[in-house]
Amino acid sequence: MDGKKRRLRQVFVVVTVIGLLFAVGCASTKTTAQLSGEKIFRADRAYSDAKDGNASLNAKDALAVAEGKLAKAKDAFGKQNFDEAASLAEQAVVDAEYAQAEATTRKSLKIAEEIRKNNDALRQEIQQMAN
Repeated sequence: MDGKKRRLRQVFVVVTVIGLLFAVGCASTKTTAQLSGEKIFRADRAYSDAKDGNASLNAKDALAVAEGKLAKAKDAFGKQNFDEAASLAEQAVVDAEYAQAEATTRKSLKIAEEIRKNNDALRQEIQQMAN
């Protein structure tokens, strides 16, 4: 009888461990899906911010890269490739932020160039008035 109890206890422990591993695995998948969904949401917001912030005018190529990675992230999420989706979403955020920074830089350079031209024109006027 003692051998049967021990065998029954071992089976119970094994079944319990398998059940716990299954529960943890399901929770892990749900957590991974939620995390990658949040990353896609952030990437979508970063892309929208960049697009609204002149990146569509001053950094088209960089914005297109971000858009492509965001689309791939959404596709991977739809196929339940959550790790790939999260990675692509993170890359899309970086690319969108780069596009926004590039757009801001180019806009600032254009403004600086206009100021330089205006300064040159004012110098010429001042020289003409002095002569």
